[in-house]
Amino acid sequence: MTKKLTILFETLDGVGHVNACIGLAQVLQKRGHRIVFVIEKTYKGKLTEFGFEEEIIDDNEVDVTQTQPTKRPGEDAAQKMLKSGIFSGKSSVEKLKMFQKSPLFGMMIEKARKDNSKFAGVVAKLNPDVIIIDDFIGRPALIHSGKPWVSVFSGSPLFSIDDERTPPLGSGFPTYGDKSGWKEFREIRKESFGGSVVTKYNEWLQELGLPIHNSDNFLPISPFLNIYGYPEELDYLDVRPLPDNFYRIDAFRRKDPKEFKIPDKLENRDKTKSKLIYLSMGSMGSVDVNLMKRFVEILSKSQHKYIVSKGLMADKYDLADNMWGEASVPQTNVLPLVDLVITHGGNNSVTETFSYGKPMIVMPLMGDQYDNAQRIHEKGFGIRLEPYMCSELDLLDSIEKLLNDKQLDERLSIASKRMLNSDSISKACERIESLVK
Repeated sequence: MTKKLTILFETLDGVGHVNACIGLAQVLQKRGHRIVFVIEKTYKGKLTEFGFEEEIIDDNEVDVTQTQPTKRPGEDAAQKMLKSGIFSGKSSVEKLKMFQKSPLFGMMIEKARKDNSKFAGVVAKLNPDVIIIDDFIGRPALIHSGKPWVSVFSGSPLFSIDDERTPPLGSGFPTYGDKSGWKEFREIRKESFGGSVVTKYNEWLQELGLPIHNSDNFLPISPFLNIYGYPEELDYLDVRPLPDNFYRIDAFRRKDPKEFKIPDKLENRDKTKSKLIYLSMGSMGSVDVNLMKRFVEILSKSQHKYIVSKGLMADKYDLADNMWGEASVPQTNVLPLVDLVITHGGNNSVTETFSYGKPMIVMPLMGDQYDNAQRIHEKGFGIRLEPYMCSELDLLDSIEKLLNDKQLDERLSIASKRMLNSDSISKACERIESLVK
């Protein structure tokens, strides 16, 4: 039997990263290990619900008292994205160029610099056996701590594995056929993220007397182990092999402790004609209230009924009579109950939906959501639509097409059975345990 390990998770940069790591941490915990999450103050108490320990990294420049409103996880990042103009009908190329002018990633590095000593303190205090990082930045206090560390990334595999045979990350370009735009997109991306941002990161490493990071991306590859979550049916293994020291799991698929029952408002609605559909645009996309109102208006004309994850701006808009929703719903408990999912294409939403065998309409907003949407579309497991540009007819027709596709139901059912019976996450845990001599 493997000895009990202290495993430290660092997942500061996004709700999706935290949720993915919860799924991995739950399996490690079940195997007898002590799990500690390093989190920001907005997440306080969220991880103890799962039986994990928390180490809070505070922003000492902000005096948060009990009289101040508590910010919700991901709220700051979502509001910054909304102000940046990223949530719009612009193409993936246009949005990439917008990122060139955005200070967002530079600000992330500055914050990482400020917090680095706090991370060093956490490592000294806990003396973890393994450190697991799901983040955009490799904090030196963690990756140069002398402890084995694992890079886990809860995004498209294009984030973790840069290969000329696959489309450039964030492009949403087809994997097969015309590749004429690939080179230009990669060059723009390199200029956006691989230029000044990586330079700043390397200057910091040099100040600390550490080796510089020789990559156009400032997400470091671990010399120990790199893990990503993506179903075998969607992965790019048909065009490139899995590199050494990388491991793929089918889905992180956390287990939410909150029970869910279909509300009476929907349960008692006509069951003969109407199907149950889940709508979620993620913690980021849901801050665009106008977009959410657009979907509500269109879907109110549908014969079907909807569960809506309303998001951070839940109190800013109302739902139609054929809908029920709250600011947050226990997604992994909702998915088995619905017939179809409308999603922004975040990696957790895509892999969790796929694992339960549900067809998807994917409407990407940014980043790897474009890649996930394209992969679902080109592999024939759903439909990709542009959220700001698709017509009412496009959306309503796509819903009916997927709900009535019996062949797709059969293919998804086969994939779901394979994934739900997969032991890939347990094997990933064995790989993590093997890093401790």
